[in-house]
Amino acid sequence: MNIFLGVLLIVWGSMVLYSSLFNLKNKEYKDKGVLGVSGYIELEFLLKLLNKLPLALVKAVIVIIGLTFIITGIVIF
Repeated sequence: MNIFLGVLLIVWGSMVLYSSLFNLKNKEYKDKGVLGVSGYIELEFLLKLLNKLPLALVKAVIVIIGLTFIITGIVIF
């Protein structure tokens, strides 16, 4: 079970890193949704807050999250 979770976290972290470094463009970064439509007001508020930050900072946070998944997967593996 540990091997499965380790591999899953490594693959997941790799996908997060790939999408952050190569696929995240400025137009995909901007959230054009209206606050309160989906029912998940906390998530929508977080996305609105992230839209106020520079794109480079958001990419750095996503890279850190991806690396955390990979490192956790390696430790579990």
